Amino acid sequence: MPFCYECGGRLVYERETKTYVCQGCGFTYTSQELLVERERRFNSKFEADKRKKKHQEYLEWWLSSKS
Repeated sequence: MPFCYECGGRLVYERETKTYVCQGCGFTYTSQELLVERERRFNSKFEADKRKKKHQEYLEWWLSSKS
């Protein structure tokens, strides 16, 4: 079951409008919007992990040069 990206509430599919509606805040999403948002969040997490790894590698290099 998908969750709202605004408030974290549960999304319910409405057949008449072919959209997902949040039970908490009332925000609506299309299927395409949910896919795009999921991909965007995955990519941002991937980039954050990449930056963290690069920082860690630099820190290890910097500390090893101080010895």
